[in-house]
Amino acid sequence: MKHFRNAIVTSLIAGALVAPHAPALASAPAAPEAVTITVTTTDDPNPTSLTETCGYTQGAFFVPASPCSLRRALREASARPRADLPIAVTFNITTADPGYDSSLGVWTLTLSASALELKTPSIANLAGQVTLDGATQPGGRGSGPKIMINTSDFGLAVRSRGNTIRNIGFFGGGVIDVFESDNLNENIWMGLSADGQSMVFRTPLQPQRMAGGGIVLRSDNNIVRNTVITGAFSRAIDIDGGDNNQVTNNTIGTRADGTVPAVAPAIVCNRNANATAGSWYGGWGISTSGISNTIANNRIAGLHIVQTANATPPMAIEIFGSNHTVRNNIIGVDSANSEVGVCGQGIKVSGNNTVISDNTIVKSRKGFEGDSKIDAAILASDSSPSFDAITVRRNIVKESAGRVFSFNLNTNTLALFKPAKITQISGVTVSGGSGDGSPCPNCLIDFYTDDMDGLEEALTYGGTATADGSGNFTFTLPAALAADTGLRTISTPQQAAIIGSYNAGSSTLMSPLYTAAKKMYMPITTRL
Repeated sequence: MKHFRNAIVTSLIAGALVAPHAPALASAPAAPEAVTITVTTTDDPNPTSLTETCGYTQGAFFVPASPCSLRRALREASARPRADLPIAVTFNITTADPGYDSSLGVWTLTLSASALELKTPSIANLAGQVTLDGATQPGGRGSGPKIMINTSDFGLAVRSRGNTIRNIGFFGGGVIDVFESDNLNENIWMGLSADGQSMVFRTPLQPQRMAGGGIVLRSDNNIVRNTVITGAFSRAIDIDGGDNNQVTNNTIGTRADGTVPAVAPAIVCNRNANATAGSWYGGWGISTSGISNTIANNRIAGLHIVQTANATPPMAIEIFGSNHTVRNNIIGVDSANSEVGVCGQGIKVSGNNTVISDNTIVKSRKGFEGDSKIDAAILASDSSPSFDAITVRRNIVKESAGRVFSFNLNTNTLALFKPAKITQISGVTVSGGSGDGSPCPNCLIDFYTDDMDGLEEALTYGGTATADGSGNFTFTLPAALAADTGLRTISTPQQAAIIGSYNAGSSTLMSPLYTAAKKMYMPITTRL
């Protein structure tokens, strides 16, 4: 029988392969639009005008102007009556345009003043139904956005519902700020050069501002997928109070192909208020608040920001609110399976009834300065009475700071509750019971392998057992343990009041390391 220890590296690599690589171009919508507005220039003429459109006339309020710039096209799409929906904003810019780069097959549009805006003629009807698709541009390259927008730090505000923004690259700072619901953002680049190989500082003379931008969701039922965001000084994707949003299959902190360039060991995660030559600044990760949002199948690697020595380093995933699902994300491993890590916390969670499952976290660093007791790849940090039912299961953690999972709470009830203990490992048969002084009847018990290097890790997931009414269990491993490998457990109650007053789904800390020969309490080594 193959030893369980041999599966450690294979498990990590196989997991990394399911995360997204550089996104392909999204296809145009199948349904025909009632109105098509075609952008014909990379220029941004007369940007302060409030009346100029590409072809729409409404007395003195809106008048056509030529050429059709992106700003004029979006103003027209915002002004047309709702009877004209749906609307397609397409591109047909010649190769003679000054913004065309023949070496890359890319057209770069430059905003000259104020943010772009997509809205409606009246707040009484917020239906947008506008599709802005860079792939409609004829010619150009076949991989990566043909249309790049230098936002000049102005960004795009979406104030209507049911829109699609796809296949466009944004750089130069500024966010996509989504104020209304049911919007789709996909196959977008943010913060990257036109070739997708480097980050573009939003203000070259002020590198501490990094690339700037990101996507902010301030409403419900929005989707962000297949998007690459690098160099975000604040959150790359921020669900700011919205509910039922989906953030899936995105790549954060890398080049367009999902890789992170090699960085000299001496300057990895260096703390400096000025940018250091040769370092990689992947930016910040993903944050969610609100209710019932999903963060799944994203790759987050190479996170780093220009910062002072005592500032909080960028977190990969931050969770506030309740009822969220955070699953199948790969943190710290790029698309070439290089274990590049992230320069801050892997996952930090507060709130209640959130499930964190099946994620891979490799080489996450310290989340906060000066307190090694709360160093953890996954940290529950919430002292409010509403904190409850944080489920942590089937996550793989390798070479990260401190514990696999820890708490930073005013109450010690969860931190003191002992996970299931293993009393015997005989071949592939594992048996045991509740942790000392911590009865856990009918609890789910997850098993993880770890080596003996002194770090608390979860190198592979072995499976789960359900304890009986007395807290006892028997479990069969998929393969025998190698001599240098042990097991750790995490317990998750299936009913309320097993751990103090906490509800079902409140996972415990990870256990000490158990081996076939004896139970071992391995010291935890903190990684910086």
